[in-house]
Amino acid sequence: MTFRGYVSGQKGKKFPDRWKWGPSNDKRIVNRWYLMAKAQARFRKEEWALTFADYWNFWADNMEKRGRTENSYVMARIDCSKPWHKKNIILKKRRDAIVDGKAQREAMEKK
Repeated sequence: MTFRGYVSGQKGKKFPDRWKWGPSNDKRIVNRWYLMAKAQARFRKEEWALTFADYWNFWADNMEKRGRTENSYVMARIDCSKPWHKKNIILKKRRDAIVDGKAQREAMEKK
């Protein structure tokens, strides 16, 4: 998988020995996804109980399926009232996750 970004200021060279998770470019990409998802959960005031290892294990075999189109896949919570945790996440099509999440939030608001 190619990654667009993080080119060093030293004439386009990369320094994989300095990367947090070693020379694996895939882990580097997933680490960025992890940090962005964690920040988004914090912004929405949702509890986050996933470690990077949990996140990596979830996405390792499905990296190519992730995306922004309605037929790509996203990580979604099974129960929106519970925190982001490895036992409360599922791989869903983006379209289905949006519809289901909206229905769960509306049900929580009515309570």
